Amino acid sequence: MVDLLGYGEKDSTQQSIVTLAVIGLLSLFLFVWLDLGSLLEATSPSFESSSFPLVLVLIWRLSCFLVCLRAVVFMWLMKTGTMHVIDHENRQERLVHPLKWEKFVTFSSWTLLVTLLYFLTSVVASFSSLFDLSIPSLLASSQVALFSTAIGAAFLTSTVVRLVILPGEVRIRRNHDHQFFFHNQIMHNFAAVFLTVEILIVQPDLHAAFSLFGLMFGLLYALFAYPFAFFWKGYYVYGFIDPRLRFAPLLQTGLASAVSLFYIGLWLGSEVVSRNWVLGSILLLFWVSRIVQFKSSLPRELEL
Repeated sequence: MVDLLGYGEKDSTQQSIVTLAVIGLLSLFLFVWLDLGSLLEATSPSFESSSFPLVLVLIWRLSCFLVCLRAVVFMWLMKTGTMHVIDHENRQERLVHPLKWEKFVTFSSWTLLVTLLYFLTSVVASFSSLFDLSIPSLLASSQVALFSTAIGAAFLTSTVVRLVILPGEVRIRRNHDHQFFFHNQIMHNFAAVFLTVEILIVQPDLHAAFSLFGLMFGLLYALFAYPFAFFWKGYYVYGFIDPRLRFAPLLQTGLASAVSLFYIGLWLGSEVVSRNWVLGSILLLFWVSRIVQFKSSLPRELEL
């Protein structure tokens, strides 16, 4: 079996950087070639039209924004933190206790922040629509791009936590109660739930091309991870993000592509919703139910 997380005789950092640069250039080319700026602007009105009363949509979006904001504040104010990370120097796992800004270096926290920004823009846009105010084109386009990014990232985060991280913690019988604190529940579970409900009540006009925003989001996180470890705090939040790994270029391409792939699945789900709301709702809600977990599955005596 190939060890994707193993280190080779040679450092793969240079190949990793070249790979990410190629992905970045390709993303910029596609953004211009597909004229995504115009497509975003043309799509934005669908985010303010709904079969539900607009005032209810505004209340829903405001509620989601406040919950996400509360999670961010909760993370910042917490006096404790627990992360198992990979040390840059010795390449071994170690335990760190991040506080304040250092809690926002995980992919999950980036997902929370982009979800927060989406609901912020959607609240402003809904408020403007409700009171017949003009919505600035930049705000309207940002709303669409943020949603496309957030929903792919949220589903990727929930899936990895539910199917990889939590089973791994159970397998080694390690207490992981911290995974179910309020802010983690929002990042790992409710972000995906909130954004799924958004599809069901708003039924926005999504496009497959918007998967490019997920690619860019994954690329930005991969570009952030190495300087954070090398120049700043000396560790990688995730072992697979280390650019020195033998298969690092493949792994980082996978991370950058994964958000896009999840978005494509959700775009297909939204297409089903637009044609048959009941069937689409069942499919999306079933998908969400398989990737969320709200409490530990460890034996009771190990949770204490």
